[in-house]
Amino acid sequence: MAEELIVGGAGEIVKRAISLAFDELGLVIGVKGEVNKLKDVLTHIQAVLLDAEEKQVKENRVKLWLQQLKQLSYDAEDVFDEIAYNELKYTTGWLNNLSLPVARFKMAHQIKAINLELDGIDKRKSAFQLKTNDQAGASSSLSGQTIDRETTSRLNDNVIGRESDKEDIIKMLINHDHGNNIALPVIAIVGLGGLGKTTLAQLVYNDDAVKRHFNYMRVWICVSTNFRTANLFFQILQQINPNNALPESSSKQVLLQGLESQLVQQGTKMKFLLVLDDDWNENQQMWEDFVFSLRDIVGTGSRIIVTSRDSNVASIRGDQTVHVHQLQGLSEYSCWDIIKSRAFKNGEPVKPSLVEIGKQISDKCKGVPLAAKVLGGMLQFKREDHEWEAVRDAEFWKLPSDGTEQIMEVLKFSYYNLPSALKSCFSYCAIFPKDYLISRESLIELWMAQGLLGASNNSQEEIMEDKGNTYFNTLYSKSFFQEAEMNEYGEVIECKMHDLVHDLAQSICKFECQNFRESNNTIDFSKCRHASFISPKTLKVLTKAKKVRTIFSWGSTSIKFDDGGTVGAIKISSFLKFKLLRVLDLSGFEGSDFSSSLGKLKHLRYLDLSYTSIKSLPKWVTRLYHLQTLKLIYCRELVELPEDFINLKKLRHLFIDDGGKWKKMHKQWPNLMSFKHCRCLGHAKRMEFRCWKT
Repeated sequence: MAEELIVGGAGEIVKRAISLAFDELGLVIGVKGEVNKLKDVLTHIQAVLLDAEEKQVKENRVKLWLQQLKQLSYDAEDVFDEIAYNELKYTTGWLNNLSLPVARFKMAHQIKAINLELDGIDKRKSAFQLKTNDQAGASSSLSGQTIDRETTSRLNDNVIGRESDKEDIIKMLINHDHGNNIALPVIAIVGLGGLGKTTLAQLVYNDDAVKRHFNYMRVWICVSTNFRTANLFFQILQQINPNNALPESSSKQVLLQGLESQLVQQGTKMKFLLVLDDDWNENQQMWEDFVFSLRDIVGTGSRIIVTSRDSNVASIRGDQTVHVHQLQGLSEYSCWDIIKSRAFKNGEPVKPSLVEIGKQISDKCKGVPLAAKVLGGMLQFKREDHEWEAVRDAEFWKLPSDGTEQIMEVLKFSYYNLPSALKSCFSYCAIFPKDYLISRESLIELWMAQGLLGASNNSQEEIMEDKGNTYFNTLYSKSFFQEAEMNEYGEVIECKMHDLVHDLAQSICKFECQNFRESNNTIDFSKCRHASFISPKTLKVLTKAKKVRTIFSWGSTSIKFDDGGTVGAIKISSFLKFKLLRVLDLSGFEGSDFSSSLGKLKHLRYLDLSYTSIKSLPKWVTRLYHLQTLKLIYCRELVELPEDFINLKKLRHLFIDDGGKWKKMHKQWPNLMSFKHCRCLGHAKRMEFRCWKT
């Protein structure tokens, strides 16, 4: 079983446990001594975590120690979370005077058990000769960074050094002399990860001349390792006709017929451009099955662009490949332009010493734009020579690595130098699949649900949404996010992760985050905390993972609730087995029976029931006292919210729209207005309701 690259976010989870210990100290009557002990030991351990996180790269025993510490800190966080839940339950009248002492007694025993294990972890750390954070920080000009607030999230994302490549490929696409003797010619853009293959393909795909040439009939698919013929046809059909009624489970032949009906108009086959990004398929038979099926229904002049790191992928295309475009590295000058554009504001003067050091760094980038972007992002706000020299002289440059390995070393170096809070926020993004369009707003809500933006019980809390925006902007400015979609104010609303950056996130959270669509890893159930792409089969397997905090469906239409004995369907009661759930996304699930109570999910903070046939929000929702985000978008059958909705004291985001029937909703708006932080997002005109936020 592959090992985790590093243990990520240990420092931040320890910090959260300490913070919660302070917050709950007054609530745990009779065990203040145990809570104090836990807080003191964690604080003592926290003092050496910077050095431990650095040493784990070379010392496996330190990595194992950090894994144990992180898991135990999670356990402590869960206990304190349950304490807070019981207090909220008591204030709403659901927990009586007799039950509260019993609940506190149970929590006391759990804290004592954690302290016993924590003592052993604390004693073992002396064998590692770890330096305190002050001592460790003195050795690096980049350690102990603070999180700088961005004045704007817009970056200069002009592509540098690829105009010639772009022009060459466009000529091959629109010049009738290229490949017209082949039914469906292919252009393969091949090169190392991080060279900008996807960026180049995007430049071509979005060029106005290309759009006009293909009559705006274009399809973009990120393939990665998921090359399945029927699935590709489904994705093509979905992009050409978003209202396509054919399910994803349809046969290849049915999907082809549906696609043909879209591409053949008035007896004429339409030409179109297909981009298969990040293609890893080396099975020639599978490729031929796909192309030979497709070429029978597309018009003359259609083209395929393939991007791949693997030159073998291009070679198996046989006589279908018109041209292999081997992407080369950028010049040192172009890499310096990228670094400079990231590190300095437009028009800001750069002192000569930094120019000299910067050009030395750009030379080490070996022409890889991703490396230049990441290093430029690291050097934002750094204006001292020694800070730039720390990057130029970093140890990883001396490692015997080349190509993609060296780019990964650059990414790891950037990750190591993130503040602890940002490490946790970044690594959580491993839950998303490759090429997934991440909503900024949803990501911040998810970070909040996991406690990554601070303890929600802190009386001096900075507004968590503001902190989340700062974290997001910082990660974006450091190129951990890219391909941003902007609103009219220049703010990022959606983004993606480069596939190598995604690989880094997955290597950090190899066992904590399980993506059941992409992952073939053996699951370590003791460490699994987050899961996505759940099906009836994977959910059954996942029940062995007792500490799961996140379950995402990603709107899988192939999953149905069991309203009456449907074979292979998921019963909503199945989710009760995951007692520590903080995030549950059931959006897009078919079925309307939500009668089974999920009110026992004490830790739940994020619940998405969007695009379901739910008719009324069940009463058990009002017992989710920690709930922060509730999404009810496009719930067309929804009539009302339960009367005790006001019990959700922690609710911050309520997403609704005006498409429901809302027979009894209008009477509840005054109650919703009494929520301290809640903001309701909906189309206000019909409901006479306005958005608010405090």
